[in-house]
Amino acid sequence: MTQVLRALLRAATAGALLWAACAAVAMPAQAPPATHGAADFSARIAEIEHQGDARPREAAHALEQLLPLTAPFSPERLELLTVRGLLLAFASDTEAADRVAQTLSEWVRSPAGAAAGSAALLVRARALAQRGNLQKADALMSEAMQRLPPDPAPRTRLRYLLAQAGIKGDAGKLEDALRLFHEALQLADRIGDAWRRSEVRSGLAYFYYEAKQIDRAVALNAEAMQIAQQAQDHAALGRAHNTETFLRGELGDREGERRAMEAAIDSARRAGAKSDEALYLANLADFYLKSGQYKTALALSEQALPLVRELKDVNGEIVALANIGLAHISMKNIPLGKRFVNEAIEIDERRGAIPSVVSSLLELAQYLERAGDLAGAVDAYHRYRRLHDEIFQRDQQKAIVEMQERFDAERRTRQLELLQRENTLKSEQLRRGDLRQRLWWLLAATFVLSLVVLTMLYRRMRNSNRALESSNVQLLAQSERDPLTGLANRRHFQAAMQQLAADGKLAGTVFLIDIDHFKRINDTHGHAAGDAVLIEMARRLRETLREQDLIVRWGGEEFLVVVRTLSPEQVEALANRMLSAMAGAPVRHEGDSIHVTGSIGFATFPIEPMMLPVSWERAINLVDTAMYLAKAHGRNRAYGVRLLQARNEATLDDITRSLESAWRDGQVTLTLLQGPSATSEVAA
Repeated sequence: MTQVLRALLRAATAGALLWAACAAVAMPAQAPPATHGAADFSARIAEIEHQGDARPREAAHALEQLLPLTAPFSPERLELLTVRGLLLAFASDTEAADRVAQTLSEWVRSPAGAAAGSAALLVRARALAQRGNLQKADALMSEAMQRLPPDPAPRTRLRYLLAQAGIKGDAGKLEDALRLFHEALQLADRIGDAWRRSEVRSGLAYFYYEAKQIDRAVALNAEAMQIAQQAQDHAALGRAHNTETFLRGELGDREGERRAMEAAIDSARRAGAKSDEALYLANLADFYLKSGQYKTALALSEQALPLVRELKDVNGEIVALANIGLAHISMKNIPLGKRFVNEAIEIDERRGAIPSVVSSLLELAQYLERAGDLAGAVDAYHRYRRLHDEIFQRDQQKAIVEMQERFDAERRTRQLELLQRENTLKSEQLRRGDLRQRLWWLLAATFVLSLVVLTMLYRRMRNSNRALESSNVQLLAQSERDPLTGLANRRHFQAAMQQLAADGKLAGTVFLIDIDHFKRINDTHGHAAGDAVLIEMARRLRETLREQDLIVRWGGEEFLVVVRTLSPEQVEALANRMLSAMAGAPVRHEGDSIHVTGSIGFATFPIEPMMLPVSWERAINLVDTAMYLAKAHGRNRAYGVRLLQARNEATLDDITRSLESAWRDGQVTLTLLQGPSATSEVAA
């Protein structure tokens, strides 16, 4: 379950931040000896922080007992309140955390007002993140970092870094989280606390795992485990074991993955860390789910759900609900399973975690397809597609805007340089004007010289503008080209549609092609092999099609082809050629022989017999559904929409959503073309 990864991230960063303790409860709330100073009191707070991994509420209470030992508005009270607020947020007592933040906000007129204001934002950001409001938490955390006074104490700086890294990671901003964790690692090593050094390493190892830099992740996590073992810190050791489960899974060591999960659960129980135990139970449930042991997965998830709800752990609740639902679906309890998975998705939607929603919808579609609920799978797949396309378009637009801003900045720089030169020239002309009466005989020479300079400047400006125009043309070409395959991308497709469908309606044949089992190729042979497959499939499609045909890298492992209107026989022949081209010779990569097939959906517009004009968006939606039927019915085949009984766009949309049912009812005639591994046949 993808949410398990994000739950791991939250637990690793929050655990490195927030420590409450069983031992802390037993601490007498008495003042330290007179020989101890502020440094000793800060170390005492840090010790409660460290020991508080298991029971944050009791630890927050222990810190409250120390409050009378600190002076009003003192650095000691500021640190105590900050740590207590973070502990309360970690314990999901967000109302109490907000009260601590309000207390810190009221220090505004004190000498410590700036630091207290920043600490209040830190506590509020952690409380919001715990509630699931990641966007607002991220904004507050950025403001807290900006308002943090320069040169804070190392432990204070580390708390801020880990809090921001955790929120960035939960929000899916991997690069920012990775940068913050690197800074935290250096600071933790400088401070020297074993538990901090171990947990920061295991958290950073997880980020490298997500970035597919497995060797670095394995090395860092081994360091984390060694430090935790030497310190006999069960909580830190549990988190290192938990990170190891993902690394073992990535390396294909299924037995090692299971052993690491069980070791993580044992360590969490030894530490008394209920939140970690719930998370690790969810991970183990996910393992059994993927292994096909659905009853065991269901039992573990149902065991974890009340635990995470007691802890008010939103991420853990999402994982448990989703795993319960997927287990039920796999055991053919499909309506009940959908209800649990949709409940998890609704929680993610309310808190704005859109990447997590996209992953959940794709996983739901895959499980429903395996369970035989094709209509439900198509619906989930379309929901996934809409959200995925929105994210893709936002990322693409952002990249294009950033590139254009760079070129605009270069143009402004050139214009400023030219203006400065012109101003210099004008100053020179004025100076020469003052000398005109005494140096009249130099007037002609000065005029000629000025004319030459102006001509040179004009030519330089014209050359600069030409270079700028050429750069803009290159920018446009680059922005409309997929860098991996060299094919057109969606931006180019949208521009082309303005010409091919000037009235908003498409005239031509559209093919949507998907590489079968592409995730399996990446998982088995590595992402470099997946890239090699994409490049080779793009080459084969170019060889199969004509130069004037439009071939688009549609996203991920999908390609879109648009050709001028062909006869039904020509369309089927072309679909057969593309199936054969994809399933031809295996793709060779670093000694591996990778067999590839594809699934295709296609249709010619306007569609016979009604000849209903169709927008290109609706056309793609229809062939997308046909392609998904090809995948659902065995892959390595093509489904083409030959005839469709629709008089208006509303009817077309209804048929698209239930294409297979409409086919059985006679509203649609589909052409089935089998890939080269089987005999082709036509179904009407």
